[in-house]
Amino acid sequence: MALSLVFTGGCVGVGNDVEKTEKITIATSFYPVYIFTLNIVDGIDAFEVKCMAEQNIGCLHDYTLTSKDVRLLNDAAVLVINGAGMESFVEDAYKNVEDLSVIDSSTGIELLCGENEHGDNGNSHNADNENSHNHSHNHTDNSHIWLSVENAKKQVENIKNGLSEQFPEYRYLFFKNYEAYIKRLEALEETQKEYSSAITDKKVISFHKAYDYLAMDLGFQVVACVESDEGGEPSAKKLAELTKHIKEDEICALFIEPQYTGSAAEILKNETGINIYVINPVTSGEASLTAYEDIMKENYELILKAVK
Repeated sequence: MALSLVFTGGCVGVGNDVEKTEKITIATSFYPVYIFTLNIVDGIDAFEVKCMAEQNIGCLHDYTLTSKDVRLLNDAAVLVINGAGMESFVEDAYKNVEDLSVIDSSTGIELLCGENEHGDNGNSHNADNENSHNHSHNHTDNSHIWLSVENAKKQVENIKNGLSEQFPEYRYLFFKNYEAYIKRLEALEETQKEYSSAITDKKVISFHKAYDYLAMDLGFQVVACVESDEGGEPSAKKLAELTKHIKEDEICALFIEPQYTGSAAEILKNETGINIYVINPVTSGEASLTAYEDIMKENYELILKAVK
């Protein structure tokens, strides 16, 4: 098991030894599983949780492993991943790290799949299916599972179970933290239900496929998904089709992510008068225990405003 040394204590007098404590490093692939893991190990001094992709990276569409990431993997005892194909960029690296245990938080979660440009998710399948965690981040499996609170609860459970298996001496503390966090996530689900009745069946166009899981929970429809980050900006013909779609089919809003840099959304807004809303896919933020709940509540409020 790899250990990282963390030095604590302030300035000391000459001749005093610096107090030294060993902490077990838990690496997490990116922001949502970082927040989930922080909650499970909260208050347990034996652990230090680190986020491999920095908290301001956003979604991992084109993320490239850095030398800093490789060092973190070599220092870590455990790597917690989202799974469902999100971390294909790091699979070769962690498979070559001796004694590194990997916790796949997507285990047992039904994935939305069969996506196309019109937002049709087709059938779903279970993340336990053969080699599901090795699939690339593509249009077959929608990896953005954490944007459903029900899925997030399962991810938190998987992380708790995985850490309990690796560190059974802390099983009771993991479970206590898990129970407290699940109660908060259940309260978030109740908040979600309050919004869903006013949001159900409303139609939007999305510029990020992450929102399909939000749509599933809240009941709105993503009638088209324009992914400029993967295939360039849509053609003039496609923009014309989308413009017609917005005018004729009662589309309420355009949803973009904070990192969106394309021009298509603004073009559609200018052509139709439709409003653009920045919906946070919970891929960056503060290292706060309540960050997931706080961001999701802000999203619910903004989505309600968007569809009214």
